[in-house]
Amino acid sequence: MSKYAEKISDNSVWVTATPTTVTDALPFYAIEAGHFIAQRDYSVSREFHDSRLLLYTISGAGVINTQGSEIVLAADNAVIIDCRKPHSYHSKTDEWEFMWLHTGGAAAHAMADILYPGGAARAVSADAPQRFIHDFKELTELITGADVISGVEASARIHSLYNRLIRSALENENAARSRAAEIDAALEFIHGNYSKNITIDDMLNSIHMSKYHFIRTFRRVMGATPYSYLTVCRINEAKRLLRATSKSIGDIAAECGFTDTSNFIAHFKKRTGVNPTRYRRESGVILNSPAPKKDGV
Repeated sequence: MSKYAEKISDNSVWVTATPTTVTDALPFYAIEAGHFIAQRDYSVSREFHDSRLLLYTISGAGVINTQGSEIVLAADNAVIIDCRKPHSYHSKTDEWEFMWLHTGGAAAHAMADILYPGGAARAVSADAPQRFIHDFKELTELITGADVISGVEASARIHSLYNRLIRSALENENAARSRAAEIDAALEFIHGNYSKNITIDDMLNSIHMSKYHFIRTFRRVMGATPYSYLTVCRINEAKRLLRATSKSIGDIAAECGFTDTSNFIAHFKKRTGVNPTRYRRESGVILNSPAPKKDGV
């Protein structure tokens, strides 16, 4: 159930779109969008809407309530709301000029989860505000197109807006910004020692952070825990060896830092969907195979 008090100016823009079979399969698709100039008593309240809502303030300010949090959305700031949960928003100032976009698609939820890893939405300042507004307006115009090219282009533009907000959020987070050198040092250590039996404590030897803050910051910057990232590095090297050599599965497991062959096979299948033997078989020709050893050598 929804409640609206649409106190907006006559020159406000509001467009809707219904996904086709093609656009519905894209990573992002637009459901509706607008550019509103709202009065102080403007308000919207919903229990459910199957979308993510991107709100961006051009001037004035609005107040967003979602998942138990109140967010003041000032000029040049954006927020992405999970509309599948109860939410509301209203004007805070006499005039609130803002742009908004309801999006669907699997990537819309995935990207929002990257922006808000803890689940709680918050305001994010947009870099290059005038460019952000320009791109947002162009996207609104694209939504009115019903052809395939417009749908594909709109999906790419939505992705770009989400991407810029994520980049801005990460660059402005104190933890990510002030700890960049420490994370770089940890990455260098992992890349140079993934073949060994290393632990998080070993990674911490070269940096000055508590284990808790290291894991938290690493995950925010890299999108994975240190151990998960280490496993990915090992899997990547294993892929190369499986394709480029005729080494046994056991030898590759040991060379890539896995404790035993069965552990390697389990991790490899979890990450790639197939076991190492099948990956090698489906990858094609084995290159750079080592020459057979001579007797006595």
